[in-house]
Amino acid sequence: MSEELLKKVRRILLYLAFLMAAFFLSYGLAYPLGYAPLGYEVVEKQEDAVVVQSLNAWGFNEERVTYQPPEGDEWRAKALVDRIEGQAMEYHLFFTSIMVAIFWVGLDVLKGIPLKKVLVLSCFYVFVSGLSLIRHLGDVKEILEGSFY
Repeated sequence: MSEELLKKVRRILLYLAFLMAAFFLSYGLAYPLGYAPLGYEVVEKQEDAVVVQSLNAWGFNEERVTYQPPEGDEWRAKALVDRIEGQAMEYHLFFTSIMVAIFWVGLDVLKGIPLKKVLVLSCFYVFVSGLSLIRHLGDVKEILEGSFY
């Protein structure tokens, strides 16, 4: 193998190692730690109501809301619980994209690309996952406010 090919293989392996590390670190944040800034968590499920705890920007408890679906729309309570239980996946994707964006910003700055250009491009890394997370949290909020579907 030539020296140039070895450098490319090492670089690719380094990128893969970082991607795996970012994936597992964000998994640890989202699932075992349950870190969900501005998210929600189910405190108590009852037959006719769901008690939901909203979280602040730091991921700490903010306020409790008891959601009782309208008569005949009990499926909304189940939809609410499903959306809240699915938010960990959205946060996992979001945290992974942030870590990858930070990694690529660091690499591009080390290569000599201007920071302003790099920051604009890195916003696109996080845009899709951030938009998905915002829509997900908006759906939960709509269910709690009663304007969902």
